[in-house]
Amino acid sequence: MTFTDELGFKGEVRRGEARLVAAIGLCVKDGNPLEGIIRGRPIEKQRGTPIALGRVCNWLKDCDKHSHCSPTETFLPTRVIDVGDEFNSPYVKLRETQKYDAGRYVALSYCWGNVPQFTTTKSTLQDRKDSIMVSNLPKTHQDAIQITQRLRVRYLWIDSICICQGDKEDWERESAKMLSVYANSYLTIAASNGTDSSEGLFSEIPTRKYVQIDLVFGDLQGQVLAFSLPLREEAFSTDYITLPKEPLSGRGWTLQERVLSHRTLHYSNQQMLFECNEAFLGEDGLFLRARFETVHQKRNEREATAIDQESKHSIYKDALLKSWYRLVQLYGKRHLSIPSDKLPAISGLASIFAERLDDQYLAGLWRSDLVVGLCWQGLKYGRRRVREYRAPSWSWASVDGDVSPGIPYTYKILAKIMDVEVTLKGANPYGEVLEGKIKICAPMKRLYLTRRGSTQQAEFELRTKNAQTGRISCCFDSIEFTEDLFKEAGGIPENIRARELFALLLIETPGFSDGQLPFWGLVIERIQEKEEYQRVGNIRTSRKALREELKGKGQDQARLITLI
Repeated sequence: MTFTDELGFKGEVRRGEARLVAAIGLCVKDGNPLEGIIRGRPIEKQRGTPIALGRVCNWLKDCDKHSHCSPTETFLPTRVIDVGDEFNSPYVKLRETQKYDAGRYVALSYCWGNVPQFTTTKSTLQDRKDSIMVSNLPKTHQDAIQITQRLRVRYLWIDSICICQGDKEDWERESAKMLSVYANSYLTIAASNGTDSSEGLFSEIPTRKYVQIDLVFGDLQGQVLAFSLPLREEAFSTDYITLPKEPLSGRGWTLQERVLSHRTLHYSNQQMLFECNEAFLGEDGLFLRARFETVHQKRNEREATAIDQESKHSIYKDALLKSWYRLVQLYGKRHLSIPSDKLPAISGLASIFAERLDDQYLAGLWRSDLVVGLCWQGLKYGRRRVREYRAPSWSWASVDGDVSPGIPYTYKILAKIMDVEVTLKGANPYGEVLEGKIKICAPMKRLYLTRRGSTQQAEFELRTKNAQTGRISCCFDSIEFTEDLFKEAGGIPENIRARELFALLLIETPGFSDGQLPFWGLVIERIQEKEEYQRVGNIRTSRKALREELKGKGQDQARLITLI
């Protein structure tokens, strides 16, 4: 069937094809005779009203019945804000808990932004324990206190107040406890739409346009409000869940805060959203049997059908590693105000994965899967290595930018890890590091940079000594390396030519044809004529390129080197 739209554009829809051209949602007001069959309600513009907070209470009440969500009293964090039992009290106070103090508390996830923060320091700690005037707090903190009081929960956790700022020892100790803080919270409140703590949770949102319809359903009749739904989210429901346009989704620390929380109340730019281990809900009737990445899901269903215990363990471990790699990829897209937080900001997740994998954590990678872990690759132009050291070159944590870890294919390992040593900077075993070294035995090939094409459209390629170009695919980890290549017109700068580059081959994917470049590895650089090397990129190459390099030399010999 062909058609012409009102602007004169012609189109064709073939038989069997379906295209989403419109999506409509329905909602009814509270008390409507149809409220039992239509779950959606008109979105509350003022999100601090009794109606809006009543919806939050209803979501929690339903969630309390879920077998994988039902909360229990847990041990309290080191410090919590005691909001009291009086609603709208002008004062709250900071409480330092004892070792086995238990109770319910709410945690806040938000963007600090560039505005001055209300913080606790060593010098103000006693003052905060005496009293905190609520009106002195940023609006987001004030609103979080109000919600906590309305939910009849006694305690609230906010990082800027519950961790002593400027105290390295306290920060390191408490940041290492993020796993328990968010995993044990009764509810996490996410200021998803806020760019800083001054904006509040109850800011007015855009008015949604409704069309009123009279509806009769059996013996029931009433007025229904119809509204248009976003086409992309309806076509790709994951966009509802990932909240890609919300400022909070772009911050590094908040990834683990969301993943670790059993249930989260999102204040988004469109409506309030509620997420738990069973569902993802919206005020307007949005209902998805899914949630964002989590560490609280049941074990993989395939594990239950495994024949023996060893197979079950293998399936479980593979699923955990894939989950970790997905989280690292999501994390790479996010931003950190303090570059050195790269490892600490994901340390809560690393802690729980270390326990479940029963594995050694190595600056973002895992000992049992280290060869595969080394094969991470950059996805987008613009990645940069940080100026101040924060991770060894072989770790994805050494660069800022979008990375893809893991190998999504059947593979054969070509390298052998002989020894690994990571030196921590502080007490957090999943936090900052001073250095990391890997002794690895693997096939190596000398690489040479060549340049072809005009100055304006020059292309740089890597090749082995005797092989033709075009059989090697390379991506440098940092944009700086590529920028240096173009500093000299018509040739390769001397400082680049002098660098000794090698291919360190780690993995072969046997199912790949030679044209698909079945060998995976790293581009590494020798450091000052030592047997120490640093990673500068990742590489894929073909059997033919390697065979031409080895022609007349017999079997390839692996070399033992140290990666730093």
